[in-house]
Amino acid sequence: MNHAITAKNLCLWYGSAQALKNINMQILENNITALIGPSGCGKSTLLRLLLGWLPDYGGSIRFDGKNAKEFTTEQLQQQMSYIAQDVFLFNTTIRDNITLGEDFTEEQIQKALQASALAGDMANMPAGLDTNVGEEGSNLSGGQRQRVAIARALIHDRSILLVDEGTSALDQKNAGIVEESLLANPELTLILVSHHLAAERQAQFDYVYRLKTADA
Repeated sequence: MNHAITAKNLCLWYGSAQALKNINMQILENNITALIGPSGCGKSTLLRLLLGWLPDYGGSIRFDGKNAKEFTTEQLQQQMSYIAQDVFLFNTTIRDNITLGEDFTEEQIQKALQASALAGDMANMPAGLDTNVGEEGSNLSGGQRQRVAIARALIHDRSILLVDEGTSALDQKNAGIVEESLLANPELTLILVSHHLAAERQAQFDYVYRLKTADA
């Protein structure tokens, strides 16, 4: 089995403050990996490095053996979907926020709604999928906004999914539905960041990397 992502001696500084120090990890293709650790240990920063958003780092990142710096940010993001804790929605319909204007079948849309635990909300929306979300998603609850973002990530069917506390705004039931759906997808290379991951949930991951603060 090939290594989808390899990081070696990864370091990053913000001015005089070191955010990451000598991070080494290997993430296998189609495996599920958790990044856990205290606030400030660089979990979110590590995801931004993988996305190509922070190019000035030390050490190396490789995708299938090729140096990440040989790819453009756009090329990296064609292979990855990213679910952030702070969700951005466009002031348009739920459908448009999920599809981003691309053509998907109704079956694909319904599959994404089910996997994101959003399907049950549609009956209570005034126009279903064509309900306008409002400015910055103001017509939706925080949990609904996050589930729209999850559906958006899933429907685009990228091979690597990065989740940065992406279920933090969901209640326990819906968070469980979403996480089980992600963990059960055999074709997905999943990297999930969590401040706290219960022991029983950790057991479902192929790898759990525990990050420490750079000064630890």
